[in-house]
Amino acid sequence: MQTIPVERMPSPPSGLTPNRPSKITTERIVSNSSALILAAFFALPMLWMVLASIDHGATNQLKAPELTAEHYWVAIQADNLVALGNSLLLSVIATVIGTAAAFVAAYVFSKHNVPYKNPILLTILFLSGVPISILIVPVYKMFATLGWLSIIPTGVLLGVTAIPFQIYQLKNFIDAVPPELEEAAALEQASTLQILLRVILPLTKPGLASSAIFGFVNAWGNFLLPVILINSLADQPAPVHLFGFMGSNSIDYGAIAAYSIVYSLPVIVLFLGMSRQFKAGFALGGAVK
Repeated sequence: MQTIPVERMPSPPSGLTPNRPSKITTERIVSNSSALILAAFFALPMLWMVLASIDHGATNQLKAPELTAEHYWVAIQADNLVALGNSLLLSVIATVIGTAAAFVAAYVFSKHNVPYKNPILLTILFLSGVPISILIVPVYKMFATLGWLSIIPTGVLLGVTAIPFQIYQLKNFIDAVPPELEEAAALEQASTLQILLRVILPLTKPGLASSAIFGFVNAWGNFLLPVILINSLADQPAPVHLFGFMGSNSIDYGAIAAYSIVYSLPVIVLFLGMSRQFKAGFALGGAVK
């Protein structure tokens, strides 16, 4: 009796499963709804800021604008741009000081045997959550006694306040660098500084980028320290200057919105400029070879 071969449907490749319609569950509905609500809390103030900056009769309410560019002319007046320059100087000083010190400290904690390392790291973790405002009175008295009530010492202090968190940021990146690379460099008679700059530094650029952005933003948006520790009104940064748009009888919402957008641009540019480092990640594959 002749048998008739039966054709079988080809089985899907290994590791692939046929597409199935995703089920709408209560958990998914709750999570998506929560995400939308949080997005609205962030998006609506940004939308108000954009619309109010071009609204001739801007108020504290979200409404269709009467188009005008006068608020941006106010925002780019000379004294406003000087305040932005002061913020930039403060933030650059804080970023360089904080990131450099945190990078060296993170390398020591990651690659060297430090006595009482864990208690010290726990102390650093605690310090990262302590607000500097509780120390503002003794810090002010110290700065006043030493004659440091100016922009540069304040920038250094802002950099110091970010170091505890930056140490934890950078230590995680440095921990991922294989120790074989350091051993190979040491066999080539490389010093500790050379290992730090030529081996560790190139492989931790994503971590340095994120740490630098954190230090920059921490100083860029700080209001309390500059307003107390900088005597000269001409040296006050943009957050303090922005407060000047709020008069005792009226508030210029349009100018505040326009200046806030101008004030946000350096941070956006910094993030876009360093986004390449974030995408690069750790390219350690093949480094040991």
